[in-house]
Formats: sequence, C-alpha cells, structure tokens
Amino acid sequence: MKIAIESNDGVTIKSPFLPTKGYVVYDIDESDIVAMEYRKSKKSFEQKETISDKSHSLLNDCSAIISRGMDRSNVDIYKKEGMDVFITFKTSTKDAVRLYMRELLISNKFAH
Repeated sequence: MKIAIESNDGVTIKSPFLPTKGYVVYDIDESDIVAMEYRKSKKSFEQKETISDKSHSLLNDCSAIISRGMDRSNVDIYKKEGMDVFITFKTSTKDAVRLYMRELLISNKFAH
C-alpha cells in the first residue's frame, strides 16, 4: 500500500497554508515501512496545481493521502477517487505514516 504525504522538503508535512511542492510516498505493509521516495510536483512552485493534476500524475498509485489540513472540496475529490484521507497534527512524515498505520491496525483495515 502506498501513502502520499504533502511535503515541501521531503521530511516534514507542509503547512496547510502553503502550496505543495511535492509528496513523500511511503510504501508500507501491515507493520513496516518498505520504501520511501520524494516526488516533486511537475508544475513550478508558483503555478497552481489542480487536484486532477495531482491525482493522475503523482498519486495515481497511492491509496491514501496524509495532510495537516485540507478543505472539504479536496477531501471529497480524493475520496471520490477512492483514496483515504488522514488529517494529522504531526509534523514529521515518518511519525504521521506510523500513526496512520496504527489507526489501520486498530480499525482492522490491516490483517494482524
């Protein structure tokens, strides 16, 4: 399972008030992080990127997205595309993905 996290530096989750430069994408299994990569946005930082640009190019293989904040219209679009949306107050991408994995285990979305 691949999880995308909005990040401008590849380490921390970006502020919800800033444009997104890219995504940290974690490949996880039930209890471990298998791989991690940083995917830069194909558009320049100043250009506005639409949700459809994001989902079809950078995130098309991801089943979830983690953010520190997202407006309802974007949440609805991601969910309509079949992605799980997880909002967190964590700032570290690694801490956030581990918290998300724990939530999946608790809610029985992962077999244990």
